[in-house]
Amino acid sequence: MNPAWREELFSQKPTFSGLNPLVLPITNAKMRRILDICYRTWLRWAEVAETIPQYKLAQIQMQKMAKEKRLRAPLIRPYQVWVLGKVGEVFGDLDQGTAKIEIVKSIVEANKSEYTESKFEAEQIRFTQPLIPIPNSKFQIPN
Repeated sequence: MNPAWREELFSQKPTFSGLNPLVLPITNAKMRRILDICYRTWLRWAEVAETIPQYKLAQIQMQKMAKEKRLRAPLIRPYQVWVLGKVGEVFGDLDQGTAKIEIVKSIVEANKSEYTESKFEAEQIRFTQPLIPIPNSKFQIPN
């Protein structure tokens, strides 16, 4: 897994139309490049991610759009990429030789509130907002 996946996800170049790139869907191939994972790893992580209600809803919406627009494959929202990345981090924290998928499912199940779209948006803000010194603070950045 790409250790800098968040930076890659949150630092996408602005679009020509001026839209925030994090509101535009992307291909599964681009998602796998951002996370630096193979197809089989993505399937395992997605199996866990599908236990998260907001992820599952986004997945259903993207599948519906793909069917309506006759796309060859459903696209994926940046929120879903973020969830998959967080699920992947849990997989990476576990020792080799363990039945990881069931353990990860139980960890994610117990912490569903950490995988919401509002948490995604909060993390997006932290990554995209420049650090601004607080006036009259004793923790000033030297000039």
